[in-house]
Amino acid sequence: MSADSSFDPENRELYTALVRAPDGYRFGHAVATTYSLDFETALAIPISIVFRDAENRDEMLRSPLALLQSVERMADRIAVYCDRGRIKEAHPNAARLMALYEKTIVEVAAPGGGAFHPKLWCIRFEPEKKTDPVRMRVAILSRNLTNDRCWDLALALDGAVHDEENENNRALTKLLRALPRLANPATRPAPPKFLPSLISDLERTWWEGLPAGATKVSFAVNGLDGDGWALPRGEKLAVLSPFISAPALKRLSDGYGSRDNLRLISRAEELDWIDPETRELFTISTLDERATEYEAEGVDGPSSADLEGLHAKAYLVERGSRLQIHLGSANATTAAMIPTKRGKTQNVEVMATLDGPKTRMGTIDNVLFSEAFQRLLATYTPSEPPTQDAAMAAEKALEKMRSDISALPLDLHCSEEDDLIHLELQIATKEKHVLLPDGVRCFVRAITVPNERGYDVGRLLCGSDTELALGAVPLGDVTRWLGIRLLDEATKVELTFTLGARLVGVPEGRDAAVLRAHIANVDNFFRYLSLLLGTLGEGSFLESDTGGEGQWLRRLGEGNTSLLEPMMRALSLESGELEEIGRLIERLEDPDGGETIVPKEFLALWQNFKPLVTSKRGRR
Repeated sequence: MSADSSFDPENRELYTALVRAPDGYRFGHAVATTYSLDFETALAIPISIVFRDAENRDEMLRSPLALLQSVERMADRIAVYCDRGRIKEAHPNAARLMALYEKTIVEVAAPGGGAFHPKLWCIRFEPEKKTDPVRMRVAILSRNLTNDRCWDLALALDGAVHDEENENNRALTKLLRALPRLANPATRPAPPKFLPSLISDLERTWWEGLPAGATKVSFAVNGLDGDGWALPRGEKLAVLSPFISAPALKRLSDGYGSRDNLRLISRAEELDWIDPETRELFTISTLDERATEYEAEGVDGPSSADLEGLHAKAYLVERGSRLQIHLGSANATTAAMIPTKRGKTQNVEVMATLDGPKTRMGTIDNVLFSEAFQRLLATYTPSEPPTQDAAMAAEKALEKMRSDISALPLDLHCSEEDDLIHLELQIATKEKHVLLPDGVRCFVRAITVPNERGYDVGRLLCGSDTELALGAVPLGDVTRWLGIRLLDEATKVELTFTLGARLVGVPEGRDAAVLRAHIANVDNFFRYLSLLLGTLGEGSFLESDTGGEGQWLRRLGEGNTSLLEPMMRALSLESGELEEIGRLIERLEDPDGGETIVPKEFLALWQNFKPLVTSKRGRR
């Protein structure tokens, strides 16, 4: 953000740029929070970290080995917390890879009974020079970890870790500390090992170069206790919120007098549900439906024409000589903004506030309602809210079922028989059950099981049965992710999502089996080595040759596909790639004593490197 382009629709930033390390630094660890996510977008994050110049998400997803290597290297260094039941239906290409990423994603619930709704990234970057300080980045977003194409906002702040604590960061550290205990207590995973040190570094981070002309920044979190975010009063207020409620709007408008001092930008379909008396409190605009249709001639790359719909949340307040920009995850709704009798909001939300003099930041009129943004707006014309028909009623009922089912602690038991792993679903406690309404059915499947229809889980949910068999899969297809499908038989309305269970009795070697399934032949083995060593050699990892299995020896010394040269370079740099190759060779061994896919000639070559790699590791 900058003082003259804070809300300029052409001021674009790729999601993956948020995790890109500064010059002289490398990615260390990260914690992210999101309301919803899809696996493909979640997989794009480790890809962008490992291959920092590969920003084409679709291109990367077509390279399973690139996905595999990225996920393998980053799975233990990233933790993603999302609202339970809000993982989108898994794409078949991503399903098996998510077995390597399943420990990274944790489903949690808001303690106030609403939505776990914050969108936050907290990232630590390690210096390449030991004399340089550790650096941190915090990103407060309105966007979820999905491929959604709506208009969103993001604030990214960078700073260095010092000895002195920064009290302004306490709300963020409170949120990070609370995350592990928001998971289901019956199946709660252990917190990530790096979380305490990440929180400690965040406590001592001082932010540099505040954007938009601001001189101060602060943070707030709603929904954990009564000490949350409350919008201060001023002389003028502008609200940018896709979702709204009448009680929240009335609360926001209190004390501002004339509607000339109150501006509201929201979705037309949301405004239609608000009573006319409340709407009259604001001067209202909506996002013009034609806003995504224009495209300037001669513009290369992404532009505002690539986006559609409003999802950004921001609140701008003029207070005397100062301007405040509040942005983050909170909509102008009751669940997000108004505390209950217990003193906290239903939703968990995170907000950042940029504060500074108008002489530096500007006013509401020239910051939010700039010429570039104005052309996307239209005057709101009221319409009658849609009549709730049978399909809408069914959708509402299925959403309630989604919430109830997602709250169940599920165990997925594994048992070996011959070469397959049989899967059996159980509820981890006898105290919780879900009774489906008449005419609603629920089906479940392990996402790697080919039975796309799923197994009817109604009797297990209500407690009539104690287990449900979900078929058998190879060891490499075992994953804790379940595909859930809810069906209203009368209207044929369906709701699908992915839910995580706790794996019980997983045989040893599951991760290695996943690896062997993706590196199924000699050619893939060498492609994987090229990916692993790609940052040390010439050319892009996507440009390597894919010759037949009998041509592997030529790759050890010819052209840009050489493996010998980058292996020697990795040995001299002690950069860790050769240690990964050693672990890879061990994991590709057949546990039943069969032949490995690693060529004997390469194993003979590796014997020359192995003692050197072992001795260097011992000196560290």
